[in-house]
Amino acid sequence: MSVAVALPCYAPTSMSLDLDAELKRLFGFDAFRSWQRDAVSALLEGERRVLVVAPTGGGKSLTYQLPAALLEGTSVVVSPLIALMEDQVRSLRGHGISATWLSSTTSRDELREREAELLAGKHKVVFVAPERLANDWAVSFLERLRPPLVAIDEAHCISQWGHDFRPDYLRLGELLRRLRPKYVLACTATATPPVREEILKRLGMEDARVVLRGFARPNLHLEARSVDSKKEREKAMLEALKEALGDPKKPKGAAIVYAATRKETEQIGTLLAGRGYRAAVYHAGLAADERAHVNALFAEREVDVVTATMAFGMGIDRADIRLVVHAQAPNSIEGYYQEVGRGGRDGQPAKGLLLTAAADFPLRRRLIERPWSSRRRRARPSSGSGSSSST
Repeated sequence: MSVAVALPCYAPTSMSLDLDAELKRLFGFDAFRSWQRDAVSALLEGERRVLVVAPTGGGKSLTYQLPAALLEGTSVVVSPLIALMEDQVRSLRGHGISATWLSSTTSRDELREREAELLAGKHKVVFVAPERLANDWAVSFLERLRPPLVAIDEAHCISQWGHDFRPDYLRLGELLRRLRPKYVLACTATATPPVREEILKRLGMEDARVVLRGFARPNLHLEARSVDSKKEREKAMLEALKEALGDPKKPKGAAIVYAATRKETEQIGTLLAGRGYRAAVYHAGLAADERAHVNALFAEREVDVVTATMAFGMGIDRADIRLVVHAQAPNSIEGYYQEVGRGGRDGQPAKGLLLTAAADFPLRRRLIERPWSSRRRRARPSSGSGSSSST
């Protein structure tokens, strides 16, 4: 391991900083959304502790990416999915902002190289998975970076009242106490008042500024339909795909089809491939490299439709999703909002179609009530899967 290099002390931004000019210079955007400006200003020039609750695809990542680019030193972002880390690193590098990530899937040699680069101050941002924080050596390494900012993405995962509780997130309060960053930002797309309260309490941020953006999505049309048979379900799904994407050979965008079980995703994937769609299947039963490959193919527009369990979608970097189908009832209202919100991120019309049958609800009850320990054994959160056995 390389000897630590003293990093320059970070300097707080001043009120004279022209955030609009920096936004244009670094990211090419002409203006903030109003709530983005509120969050960045509160973080850098106000409370320095901020919780952002804004819709999926609404631009939450900018509220920590811009400050990280402006502050001296290397900021730390805690992110639950390797695919999400890779997407954000790719995006930051595309804007000329050096970034890297540390994960369990990184080879030992590559990990050492990245750590040496971080200690030499070569990166503005490092993404880490919450599972790595179980290792005291990993936390000690982050301490050596003296990060000016720690950002926590998908912060609802810290709450046992949230729809995607992740026990590894419970270490984040201790992480903040050890790293003592000057700035802390947590963000999520779904946080009810009890979830927000628990996030702030567990992170020791009771005095934080909460930036809450409205959740109206005028471009996203939602439809719920009851179906009586598998045949009727498939017919409704295929009709919606044809309407949203047009010709499978020249689709007008992309689609995601969510199902409750791995078996169902595979059956739907086979059906869609047989109808000419460039379709792929994604669930936690696949090897980590297979899941990463599907995510990359979808992001690069080599695949147009993904049939998946709830393991797929958090942080996907694709704006032209025209249709999100739930072939069965989702786990929860919060989970549904998170999943259907992946449609229409480009502001163009998109549709969410929810298909339900009476048999869906006993199935969901069995999946939800399955012991947590058995679900954890079968899932691989650090490699990009969800935490439910259905995934």
